[in-house]
Amino acid sequence: MEKKDGVNFYKQPHLYTMLPPFYQNCFQRQLKKAEYLTLQILVFLLQAHKQVSIESMATFMPYPITFESRRRAIKRFLKLPALNIEKLWFPLIKYILMTQFNKQKELIVAIDRTQWRDRNIFFICLIWQQRVLPLYWQILPKKGCRNIGEQKN
Repeated sequence: MEKKDGVNFYKQPHLYTMLPPFYQNCFQRQLKKAEYLTLQILVFLLQAHKQVSIESMATFMPYPITFESRRRAIKRFLKLPALNIEKLWFPLIKYILMTQFNKQKELIVAIDRTQWRDRNIFFICLIWQQRVLPLYWQILPKKGCRNIGEQKN
């Protein structure tokens, strides 16, 4: 790693390639080269610093621009139309299902709802190797769970 103008630069880009090959293939098909590089850097920063806020990631981002410009670049990246569940997540799930599961084996699917801060999120997940793999999620329009009247309908 080399430090220049207070920003860390990695001389060996392979050090921040922390995505499995099938993720890389999918993301490279869906994103432009610069977008894919930004994704790789953000994944590396998440894994290395375990900080999820835009400000903390902008602090560590190895771009030779001001902090505010890095913060705006991250925000623009996260708003890209290509970063959606249908274009990125569904192809990954399809690949995992086609390569990791036997067609005769039974799959276990869980349905759950959770409250995260002020958001009510509905999940459909696949239980696999003592892990939960989200298949689909949706932010629900109301806070909290359903009442008895909604459950009867």
